Amino acid sequence: MINSIKNIVIFRTDRIGEVLLSTVAADAITERHPGASVSFVTSEYSKPLVEGRNNIKKIITVDTFKKNNWFLRAVDLAILLRKSRFDAAIVLNPHKMLHLACFLAGIPDRIGYDRKWGFLLNRKIHDERERGEKHEIEYTMDLLRLTGIESGAPAPRLSVERKDKDVVEKLLAEKGVIPDRPLVVIHPGSSNPAKIWPRERYAELIRRLRKEAGCNVAVLGSREERDLTGGILKKSGTDVLDFTGILDLKELAALIKRSKLFIGNDTGPMHMAAALDIPVIAIFGRNMPGTGPTRWRPWGEKHVVFHEDPGCDPCYDAACPYDHRCLRAITVEEVFNAAKGML
Repeated sequence: MINSIKNIVIFRTDRIGEVLLSTVAADAITERHPGASVSFVTSEYSKPLVEGRNNIKKIITVDTFKKNNWFLRAVDLAILLRKSRFDAAIVLNPHKMLHLACFLAGIPDRIGYDRKWGFLLNRKIHDERERGEKHEIEYTMDLLRLTGIESGAPAPRLSVERKDKDVVEKLLAEKGVIPDRPLVVIHPGSSNPAKIWPRERYAELIRRLRKEAGCNVAVLGSREERDLTGGILKKSGTDVLDFTGILDLKELAALIKRSKLFIGNDTGPMHMAAALDIPVIAIFGRNMPGTGPTRWRPWGEKHVVFHEDPGCDPCYDAACPYDHRCLRAITVEEVFNAAKGML
């Protein structure tokens, strides 16, 4: 246990959902140690989710996805960390580059999971997250107990700036949003095909939300997802607000905050919506404990999660030979009825 934390650095360098959920560590630390200085190491892409928080003093970005020259990059990171004279480090996504950098930086208390060169840490617990018995936030709080923090799991939070609200309002007006009708935001994509509900079902859902529920519908996606969102919009046969590839993360947060309901797959924007206190309908595929909704559901009580187990054992994830029948077991009717009830 650490009795006093004065200068601590938190590491979470993977994807936006994981990074957003991990920001609760900064909240818990500053609540327990009000005078502590907290820094956060993350990816360049996820950095906007950490910016603007009054309890995070410094943000450092690093790329842990690149495999080349990782040892030299660990040395460079260590040099940067040493300048800040941290007295403690918490590594929330195990990575040998991060563990080595903390060790070489001479950080006295190095906290994390006992894997991926975990021998370089001096305060660690066994990583049981793949068992999927708790939410990721609860696993984070388990790790924080090594620092003496015994509080319950806080909710992730995300704020929206006025300038991003203004950008979104202008875009909505240009795209023909109908005043006085609820806005539903839909994110149908993912980098993993085993997470994507069939596009024809998204198209039918959009059609019903427009015609039967009288909603404005905005569809989100990255530039790389234009084929997916374009196909969905074409199949829907109705007027949809297309925001594919035109928003940065802060503008994306502003659009989600403007909505009455978020519907999407198990992705980062789902966690953003929950952190913005927007009701979420989350659609989960795959049947592996470490990837399921017990660990990765949207945090909070107001959300609805769909997840079906068709009995596949083992689950082959993205290499599924069964045409992702877990996702196909989720019907448009049940998702639409849930949306109507939440609206």
